[in-house]
Amino acid sequence: MKDYIDILVGLTALIAVLYRVFQIEAAIYDAIDNSERRVSDRINSLERSFALHVAIYAERKEQVDYLLHANEEQIDHVKIRLLGDIKELRAALNHKPKLDES
Repeated sequence: MKDYIDILVGLTALIAVLYRVFQIEAAIYDAIDNSERRVSDRINSLERSFALHVAIYAERKEQVDYLLHANEEQIDHVKIRLLGDIKELRAALNHKPKLDES
């Protein structure tokens, strides 16, 4: 009778150990699933943030390009105007009657 009780206790312990192992396995799979969801959510969040920063960068780059182009146009305009003034001054100096010739 004692042998039957020992076998029964052993089988019960084995079943309890197997049950606990399966609980731990289920907990591990749940943790993996939760980690996978968290990583996926984090990746999506980073992608949205990156896309936002890329859009802001593109907008700023376009604005800087417009400002640089406007400055180049203004510099070209001033350069052309100054070259015209220099030509007028040269012409005025070349056509100015000298005091000795009059």
